[in-house]
Amino acid sequence: MTRILLLIALLFGASHAVAQSYPEYNSTTVNDYAGLLDDAAEARVVQELENLRKDTGVEMTVLTLSRQDMFAPDITIEKFATGLFNEWGIGDKTSNDGVLVLILKTDRAMQIELGDGYGHEWDRETARVIDRSFLPAFGEDRYQDGIQAGVTDIINSIVKPFLTGEEAPKSSGEGSNFIWVIFTAIFGGIAALIFKDKFVKLKKCPECGGRHLNRSRHVKNKATKQAAGDGDMITECDNCSYRAVVPYTISRISSSSSKSSFGGGSSSGGGAGGKW
Repeated sequence: MTRILLLIALLFGASHAVAQSYPEYNSTTVNDYAGLLDDAAEARVVQELENLRKDTGVEMTVLTLSRQDMFAPDITIEKFATGLFNEWGIGDKTSNDGVLVLILKTDRAMQIELGDGYGHEWDRETARVIDRSFLPAFGEDRYQDGIQAGVTDIINSIVKPFLTGEEAPKSSGEGSNFIWVIFTAIFGGIAALIFKDKFVKLKKCPECGGRHLNRSRHVKNKATKQAAGDGDMITECDNCSYRAVVPYTISRISSSSSKSSFGGGSSSGGGAGGKW
């Protein structure tokens, strides 16, 4: 009898483990498995995420699915997003600043998962981004409008402030804070267009403390389909003698039979979710 019960337990455990699986990714930017984006909209989101990774090193990815129960029917969307984030390894494994945007069309639910680097103090701002940029459009079935607006809002309101060392916005003064958030988003959008890789100007020099940094990239070996390239990222201060040279790798040029991969980042459940 004991052996029979043990066998039943093992079989149940195995079926439970199989039920909780995760989809594979074909791209590190957008995997629109639910078909929410037309070709032009997907191209715009892909370009914005590729620019983000090129300019800041942050990996942010969008995944759309019809429903969750095809992969993990017995866990919450929060745990599913965290497990998926870690399964894929989104973000740099040292800075852990990756971002996952998970959208479940049929379930009418979504989750933004943040890497461990952000800390839970950014969860409140993540919820605000969902409420103001994603859900209003999703509630009217304007999915690609919501995705495009939401991705831009995440970059301007969470990723870039975090990279420059700003503290997460507080919850007090909701009315004035909303105006401040709108101003920050607009300013962030303008700054993104102006600075790009020169966004480093907003950071303080480690030596003199001034905001006089400039960054340039020197390609030493161009990437090919057979091998990755490499170069130097050079940061210099116009006000003092500070100069830092950091080697970086240029991903191998992909072909139709290959795909890039994430950097091995992890999450402990930071972020927020919403339903419409």
